Amino acid sequence: MQIDYDFILKSLPDIAKYIPVTLELVLVSFLLSFFVGTVFAWINYRRVKLLSSMVRLYMSLIRGTPVILQIYVIYNVTPYLLASLFEKMGSTYNVYKLNPIWYAFFALSLSATVSLAEALRAGLETVNKGQLEAGLSVGMSRIKTMYHVIFPQALAASLPVIGNVLVELTKATSLAFIMSVMEITGRAKVVGAGVLRYFEAYVCVFLLYILIIVILEQILKLAEKRVTVFRRGRHIKA
Repeated sequence: MQIDYDFILKSLPDIAKYIPVTLELVLVSFLLSFFVGTVFAWINYRRVKLLSSMVRLYMSLIRGTPVILQIYVIYNVTPYLLASLFEKMGSTYNVYKLNPIWYAFFALSLSATVSLAEALRAGLETVNKGQLEAGLSVGMSRIKTMYHVIFPQALAASLPVIGNVLVELTKATSLAFIMSVMEITGRAKVVGAGVLRYFEAYVCVFLLYILIIVILEQILKLAEKRVTVFRRGRHIKA
């Protein structure tokens, strides 16, 4: 097979224009999964009756199914369920006109939520339980103690794992084209199909993802360095 390098050079800028969509998928999915994962981590950490069992069941179901299967189910079943719900409510809203990126946000956040919940729960376990009692003893509420004392330490301890989850989530965005979301992988498929140069188009995707991941890893290394210094009580010279 002869590789068309000129096609790669010409297609790379076109495909790169869709990097913002990929980054949007990463950011929104991560924020959604981080919020839900934090709630799940707290429920498991406190071993809340019934809720803890429900969370563990959810986590087991998500762990036991492939991401691509979750995507197919959400993208194909969710519109039907929403349409039925709106119909029963008497609404004429057409859910099939909904931007598919919303389904992508939901689908991509499922597995990330599980990983973040476990990472944050483990982080909470590393914090000395006496700190919660100390916070309560000086008049702080349980919520304030968790927010200002316990959670920052748990977050710092969990940061390396959270970074790995973020990297994996970034790579998982390549599956969003299955849900008709035009990000860099979806654009590459369209560009490659036009002249039957799929290999060269996916080489462009490979290069762009490498670039994104390298930049992301550098940001995460800097964040971990800052957190390490913070935990030791020192400051970094600019």
